[in-house]
Amino acid sequence: MTPKAPLRALPAAALSLALGLAAAAPAAAAADPATPKVTAPRTSPVPGFAGEDQYSDCYTDPYSGSGAGWIGLSDVITTKVTATSASGAQLQTTFQLWDTSYGGRRTDFPTPWSTYPEAATTVSRDLLKDGGQYAWRARATDGKLTSPYTAWCYFRVDHTRPTAEVTTDQTPKKVGEEATFTLKGSDSGSGIACARWQTSPVFPVGWSCADGATDSRVVRLTDGSADIKVKPATWGSQSVHLQTMDNAGNLGQAQVDYYAQPATKPAAFGDIDADGKPDVLVPDAAGNLRKRGANPLDPANAHRLAAPGDGESWAGVQYTHRGALGESRVDDLLAHAPGESNLYRFDNDGAGRFTDQAPSAVNKPATCLDTAGSAIDCAQHGFGSDWSQVTQIAAYGSPTGDSAVDGLLPRSSLLFVENGRLWLAKLGGIRLRSATLLSGNDTRWSGYDLLTPGRAQGTDFPTLWARSRADGTIRAFSTKGTADAPDFSAFADPAAGPVLSTLTPAAHPRLGSDGDLTGDGLPDLWSADATGRVTVLPGTGTTTPHPTVTGFGPAV
Repeated sequence: MTPKAPLRALPAAALSLALGLAAAAPAAAAADPATPKVTAPRTSPVPGFAGEDQYSDCYTDPYSGSGAGWIGLSDVITTKVTATSASGAQLQTTFQLWDTSYGGRRTDFPTPWSTYPEAATTVSRDLLKDGGQYAWRARATDGKLTSPYTAWCYFRVDHTRPTAEVTTDQTPKKVGEEATFTLKGSDSGSGIACARWQTSPVFPVGWSCADGATDSRVVRLTDGSADIKVKPATWGSQSVHLQTMDNAGNLGQAQVDYYAQPATKPAAFGDIDADGKPDVLVPDAAGNLRKRGANPLDPANAHRLAAPGDGESWAGVQYTHRGALGESRVDDLLAHAPGESNLYRFDNDGAGRFTDQAPSAVNKPATCLDTAGSAIDCAQHGFGSDWSQVTQIAAYGSPTGDSAVDGLLPRSSLLFVENGRLWLAKLGGIRLRSATLLSGNDTRWSGYDLLTPGRAQGTDFPTLWARSRADGTIRAFSTKGTADAPDFSAFADPAAGPVLSTLTPAAHPRLGSDGDLTGDGLPDLWSADATGRVTVLPGTGTTTPHPTVTGFGPAV
């Protein structure tokens, strides 16, 4: 009989595996589905970094990146979770606050029993140390089963406002001329984030560092400071106001007062910001009205939401500026939405901003005159009781001459086309006292755009240019006579004036004139596209004794 082979010992690893398989423990029991669930931990105010506009409801890793977000000078901090029970049982949620400093204590905040899914508690500012880091978590129980804790949510605390300071040198400041101011700020806690400056003392609530993408008044303080340029709007005592913001959202505030001397440059029709030069206003791509060449991050000269009508844009609005309805060195803005009954006056704040306050309605004159000054029946000459039938408006300047008196411009007047007739409305006080019919009792002016370049035909009287929307021809119309007895007979026929150029509406849908834009002493034309980009067509002619425009050069 053949003997059996001896048994061989199994390798240790194989033996261990075999024994493990033989003695494997049963699978862990699944969590009881009735156990309450706690989700969506969130902190209010939301911790974050104001300088980067980064915020998170729950920072779970305080040691990565920039660390946990900051919370500033809030009276209380609220912690919230969503606590639910599959059976709909009442739950009690316990929030635990941990001072993460060495040896820091943990404090429990239990809530009342409730079936409402949102549970919250508040932490008094007095329990939080300036500069400290804290964390919180929460769990819920139905009295039998208790949920696991949520992850820790970390945040840091900054209860100290940043510093703020505005300074300027002793150089005399003058209306219409830029002056330099230095903004300064620091913060030893969460760090300085950004600053906002303005010339009015009332800051908007809820501004943020992210506003710097669309507002030049929100700036970064590189190495703790930044220089800005400010153009005084009016003479006398002025101020620059500053708010600094740290990363926790705390604000510091300062201001500097200074005196602005009267402008040294002569007043000019068409000037909106007291620099002695006429300005072009055109709608930008968003519908705001802006000065040609202005920084697109600067505040709009007229905000789109303030535009008359329902379009929330200036693109479809009839607007005009040439002089003021009162005594001023800068233009007011007149505006009318086609078909609406009101014409509005937007007062200039002195720096070329028109919509920081509400507009006022301009009266429709109740008295109609012919060019000889005799009264005529308004209704029989297509003149309505409101502005709804007006299709063109153009601030004209002074019908008795555009020369400044004692440094101030004479009061302006208004040309407008209503039911095809051309009218000139003159001021009495701050109201339009009468309207003079410059054309015949017909509708010949209905197809023309009104352009008001100022003095352009060799006299002190302002000139009217009119473009035919049918063929694009631009003609000039001049006032004759004397300041005491101006003669408007040349305005009767829109097809009778001398032709200066031809610019079709198809190629130049928005065309205007605000005076001399090139500095050569001659008024110019401008053309704007839908994005607000402006090209200038310089006037050609002679400049003495007053400008005489005979045509236009190539666009620049």
